[in-house]
Amino acid sequence: MASPFRFGAALALPFLLLACAESDVPAAGEIQLNEAFEAEFDLVDHHGEPATDERFEGEPMLIYFGFTSCPDVCPAALGVMTATLDELGGDADKLQPLFITVDPERDTPERLRNHLAFDQRILGLTGEEDAVANARDSMRVFAAKAPLEGSAAGYTMDHQSMFFLTDKEGNPIKAFRDDVPPETLASRIRVHL
Repeated sequence: MASPFRFGAALALPFLLLACAESDVPAAGEIQLNEAFEAEFDLVDHHGEPATDERFEGEPMLIYFGFTSCPDVCPAALGVMTATLDELGGDADKLQPLFITVDPERDTPERLRNHLAFDQRILGLTGEEDAVANARDSMRVFAAKAPLEGSAAGYTMDHQSMFFLTDKEGNPIKAFRDDVPPETLASRIRVHL
């Protein structure tokens, strides 16, 4: 007859194995990528310097697509990004956080620089409309103008709101919802630093 200890150990084994393989299990807020693609872009950073994907080769990137006139979703996502960088501590220096605009018509380098002044670790990218569209397309990100009747702004941007984590070669390896807990996002990033 099997001892109660062996029976309990046999029941616990699958859960222990699952705990050991934590990095293989999608975290809360993690989105499974179903296809391989590359983060390719040829833009300008918020200092007016050229910013291509090759510039960041050798370091993972945390990429968010948004726009400076976004009233709520983008500021909240930038808050998550900042809290994640804080959670990473010294490891944050091994990661390049990027905010790529989906509204290049309004988001000039100067406007991005002012918008991101609260956290010098985040680099804003913009460019010509075609260049920004190419960057979005390379990452399979949706964005489109949406008219705002009676507003001085004239339009807003409908867009996907998620974070992409790339490996050191610029290949997206993970995606996360914009409301992922910063400690969860930081733990997933650490695995790839």
